[in-house]
Amino acid sequence: MSSEIAHSAFYLALFLGAIYGSRLLEKTWPIADVPHSEFCDDWLAVIVSVGLSSLLAPLAAIIASTIASYTGLGWIHLPTEGYWWYASLAFVVVALDLYKYTFHRLQHAIPFLWSMHSFHHSANAVTFITGARHLWLERVLADAFLPILAILFRIPPDMAIATGFIFFIPDACAHLNVRIPLGRFVTWINNPQWHRIHHSVLMEHRDKNFAAFFPLWDILFGTACVPKPDEYPATGLVPAERVDIINSVIWPIRHLRHRASKSDWAKGLLVLLRR
Repeated sequence: MSSEIAHSAFYLALFLGAIYGSRLLEKTWPIADVPHSEFCDDWLAVIVSVGLSSLLAPLAAIIASTIASYTGLGWIHLPTEGYWWYASLAFVVVALDLYKYTFHRLQHAIPFLWSMHSFHHSANAVTFITGARHLWLERVLADAFLPILAILFRIPPDMAIATGFIFFIPDACAHLNVRIPLGRFVTWINNPQWHRIHHSVLMEHRDKNFAAFFPLWDILFGTACVPKPDEYPATGLVPAERVDIINSVIWPIRHLRHRASKSDWAKGLLVLLRR
């Protein structure tokens, strides 16, 4: 019990340290000034999302285990002895990054997935905490129906933890509101300037820079938009929206209803024009 408390205290301290450090960097070298209200909105959205997804985590785990029981686990046995551990880790990271890139593109292409993923893009100011701003339903469905890593690879727990930590770094850092002048190295690894293009409000940046770790995937598949040295566009949806607690819960339903009302309005206008 004491060891579990010690581990929990360590991870809590690590989390709080990351939050404090990121805020210090964002205040020292900001890309854009972020109103306090926007920062609070991000925290509100994250708290609601994490809270609801945590409540439904047991259900997601049951569904995932059921799927895994039919498909089997660990289709690919990777060697983990000696230096092979590092080679296998690199293989898992590259394979998982390609999967993340592909799924991210689907989130923008399929209306049902976009109705949830647009919640992440509704952040009018991109900061460190925006990386955790995802709709609760999106989290639950991903955990329940996409246990990809467990199905594809049989790897030891320490490799799974290392993989999660490796992906945490670029994903969290990519949402930092910090100017990091990488110059020609901007295409080497996901970073705040590269990912800011993905969140841009400008049409020329639409559906660009999907990479989670390696921008190479964007370059290979034609979705890359290499930012100019001082290019840091405004971010968010068009038109901009502000998310409250209710929207944090019913976001997809609200937008489907909004689309339906727009469709009804268009049909009514068409009837009037025909008269």
